[in-house]
Amino acid sequence: MTLPSSIESALVGAGFSATEIVILKRLLEEDALTLREIAARTGKSTGVLDQAMKKLLRKGIVSKEDINDTTKFAIHSLQSIVKWMENHTRSQREELLRRHQNFETFIASLEKGKHRPDMEFFDGKEGMQQAYTKLLDRGKELLIYDPVFCSIEDHPLRDFFVQYFRDRRRRGIFSRIIAHATPLGRRFQSRDPFEYRKSLLIPEQDLPITFEKIIAGDTVACFNHAEQRACFIHYPELAATERGMFEAIWRKGSVPEGEMSGAPGPEREEVKVPFSVKFLSGLREFFLSRKSIATFIAFALVAAGITYGLQRYTANLNLQRIRDQAKSIAATAALQFDVKDLETLRTFQDVARPEYAKVIGQLNKIRDQNPLVKFAYIMRPVPGQEYFAFVADADSLALKARKDLNRDGFIDDRDHLSPPGEKYNESTDKLKDALSFPQADEAPVTDQWATIIAGLAPIQDQSGKTAAVIGVDVLVENWDALNKVSFNAIYSFVGLFLLFVFIRLAAFNKSLFEEIWMVFKLRKVLVTVGICAEIAFFITLFLYLHTLKIMKEEIGTRLMSIAATAASEFDPKDLEQLHIAGDMKKEAYQRVFTKLNAIRDGNPSISYAYIMRQTADPFVWEFVADADSNYYIPQVGSDINQDLVLDEADENVAPGVQYFLKENANEKFFSGKPAYSEDFLIDQWGRFLDGTAPIFDQDHRLISVLGISQYVSDEFELIRKHFTPILWFLVLFTAFLMIRILSFR
Repeated sequence: MTLPSSIESALVGAGFSATEIVILKRLLEEDALTLREIAARTGKSTGVLDQAMKKLLRKGIVSKEDINDTTKFAIHSLQSIVKWMENHTRSQREELLRRHQNFETFIASLEKGKHRPDMEFFDGKEGMQQAYTKLLDRGKELLIYDPVFCSIEDHPLRDFFVQYFRDRRRRGIFSRIIAHATPLGRRFQSRDPFEYRKSLLIPEQDLPITFEKIIAGDTVACFNHAEQRACFIHYPELAATERGMFEAIWRKGSVPEGEMSGAPGPEREEVKVPFSVKFLSGLREFFLSRKSIATFIAFALVAAGITYGLQRYTANLNLQRIRDQAKSIAATAALQFDVKDLETLRTFQDVARPEYAKVIGQLNKIRDQNPLVKFAYIMRPVPGQEYFAFVADADSLALKARKDLNRDGFIDDRDHLSPPGEKYNESTDKLKDALSFPQADEAPVTDQWATIIAGLAPIQDQSGKTAAVIGVDVLVENWDALNKVSFNAIYSFVGLFLLFVFIRLAAFNKSLFEEIWMVFKLRKVLVTVGICAEIAFFITLFLYLHTLKIMKEEIGTRLMSIAATAASEFDPKDLEQLHIAGDMKKEAYQRVFTKLNAIRDGNPSISYAYIMRQTADPFVWEFVADADSNYYIPQVGSDINQDLVLDEADENVAPGVQYFLKENANEKFFSGKPAYSEDFLIDQWGRFLDGTAPIFDQDHRLISVLGISQYVSDEFELIRKHFTPILWFLVLFTAFLMIRILSFR
């Protein structure tokens, strides 16, 4: 007999096993069967069938009968199966009802127990650290009663509180603290901006508490640091009451007594975290994090690179300055020598001639007027030969004298003095080039005497034919040492700073890049980029100002050297004759005028060459002569200031025309020593730099000043042109970043 699947499912749901259902099927087909007969018809073992049959007997569905002394089994009645199903269904309903009642009872017990205090205890140092950490999960604000029993340096959890502050600051959990108004409390309060908190100090008698109490969410936590024990009381009503009391004390302590009103305050005060607290605590958190180490390393490396680049840049500028200075000194000095005097000096015997002493005297005067000039000498090419020969040397006036020229403590062959006609054995390539135009060494040269840069210039006769070459060796040893010393301190600082950073980095345990990646959010990226942009702005501004300073020093020093070298060319007697415009027709003015133009022609970068003298008023000087002014030159002859307009600013100046000086110029430029302007001078002729040197009479009285000026507007504009776009870009870029950062609020 085949039972419908729904009937079989109902029987299975009523607790009948598969074997029991097989037995019922066979017994429904036949009236009574033995176990062996059922086994033969179903293929199951008698043991399995016996166990299932016993269950059916206990259920009262099957009965056992003895037929012909044989035990057989038959279904008691079909109604017995129906009755079993009814009983089973009823028992299931009762079981479900009991389960539902038990669940309702459990829920009711939870409702009652929810308002009961739940306590949690912590012991020992590690337990207290765990308790503090758990509080960070209870709310966005911590209300704390703290008696402040010691300074933070002496606190037993000092090291833990550093990381605790970082975690609290990172989560934005602000703390408000009521503490005792004691010296320790005031010191505690002074650190508020760095700890991302706000403290209120009240008299100790008004807050009789000896342990730390923290209210966080529905939890009231108590910390006993003396016994290293802590406990949590999870009780919403208690936490609400404690919070209300805290707010009442806070309002009372925050508002001056005379301003208290009778109206009740808000249940909870909305505390706005001051910007200074956000900034300083964030800054502290940054310095405590690995990000600061990475940032410091980056900044230190950038600083080292910039410092090295700045050193090389400064070294190259200073080297160029010395090259230009050496070349200008040589070019100006070449104008002082008479070719006729040099033509008489060709052999050793010529040292007895007065011309030799005259030339040596001029060389020494040039050296005396320029302290950095170590050696001064004149050479000429030997006709038909590939070498040059000495004409005169500043140290060779007394050839038989024994001088320690290289200052090595010994007088030997290396201290040899060169007489006229002696062959020069070094390379002559530069000397050959100097026959046509002024030259200077590309790099410092070290020989047996010193480390120098040589400046060379041709000495020409009136027809422009080169007769000899003058050389001046400018010392660079002191400059090179000074340049290194100036930057050694910076290099040492950067090196020690990097060492500190690496030691600090070694103190961390976590992966640097992992932590940076975890906290590297967009806003922080913008803030970091903004800070870098600001730093780049100030570095660029510094480089701009430094470049201007180097330019002023380079041009000013060169102009001063030219003036100092040329000042001795002018005869004081000629200058004494020049006081009014009519004196321009005198031969004395023409001689001075010619020399001024020769100086300017020998140094193409020079814009003006002039001579001035002081009047009775120390701040009013008058012109003696000017390279652009002569009686046959129109009063307004050319556009001197290049403004495309011929006006009074382009007028030539005659002897006696007054010039008003700035207050500090009189002291600095006309103090009786060579000098140069350390800042730009601006007048009707434009922006320029000055180099000046005094002209003395036979009694060494200051009678006038030789001035050499150079327009620097082009150089200034070139530097500004290079730096201004960068500065503007950094300003606008920083402004853009600030707008983006503020948009996050």
